[in-house]
Amino acid sequence: MDANSLHCFRLAYESRSISKAARQAFLTRQGMSQVLKGLETDLGRTLFVRTPQGLDPTTTADLVYPKAVDLLDSYDAIRAICSAERPSRKPIRMSVSLGALDSLPLDRLVEEFRTGHPEMRLELDIIEPIIAERCVEEGSEDMALIVGNLRGSRTRCTRLCDIPLYAAVHKSLLPQKEHHTLDSLDGLTWYGLSKDFPLDEAITELARKRGLNLTMSFDWHDYHLILDQVRRRKGACAVPRHRIRTFCTDGIAAIPLDDASCTWAVNALTPRNRPLPDATRTVLDWLAERLQSET
Repeated sequence: MDANSLHCFRLAYESRSISKAARQAFLTRQGMSQVLKGLETDLGRTLFVRTPQGLDPTTTADLVYPKAVDLLDSYDAIRAICSAERPSRKPIRMSVSLGALDSLPLDRLVEEFRTGHPEMRLELDIIEPIIAERCVEEGSEDMALIVGNLRGSRTRCTRLCDIPLYAAVHKSLLPQKEHHTLDSLDGLTWYGLSKDFPLDEAITELARKRGLNLTMSFDWHDYHLILDQVRRRKGACAVPRHRIRTFCTDGIAAIPLDDASCTWAVNALTPRNRPLPDATRTVLDWLAERLQSET
């Protein structure tokens, strides 16, 4: 539970609508739904009942709401006090896609950057790649971190690193053996984002070369919904190395995808049609160097 998830909860509670709350938070509907589901998981309670008319808060939500408002107001007050006590610093606004958030130890990286650059103020927003691209184009964000490549006419895509990937699958679907390889996935369903997504193209080609009977499914376009299919023991999907400890539990195995093509590229989006400020360049160069050593 963090300030961002409480902020999303507050917007959803007050608007009674996933769509309205998502627009106010600069998220997609899927992104807002995932944040709320994550908060419900953290709290161990249901906060909203989804109905055709919108969101119906539960009794727990009614009790949590005033406390959340108090916490958020206190959080804003603390930030205001700290801002008043230090010299004004122009923020570097960086949006992060959910894919990049899942692929990187972002909390640790941001803390390292802030420790090493106390004179700079880094502000993060979690939004979808397409929205992030538009924000960078329009100037409301200085840069964005995404997984994959967006070839916009007004943005520049800089490759920062390639994230090692593993196949995640429940052990009950695998042959009875001590060690598993990619061949252990024979006969299973692979859940991907799109037949045109580079990783899914690589998995399809790898299965063809190895003679694996791998059924490709692109029915779920949200990565967190794909992860849910694996939790429900329906097949396999890709998981970044960073997420193995938290995701591959309760019988879910992690199988290395030992192929150079089976990686996720983390890219930075910056504006193409205007000069890059020195502060943004500092963040970009630091991330490029730090992520290369991380992976």
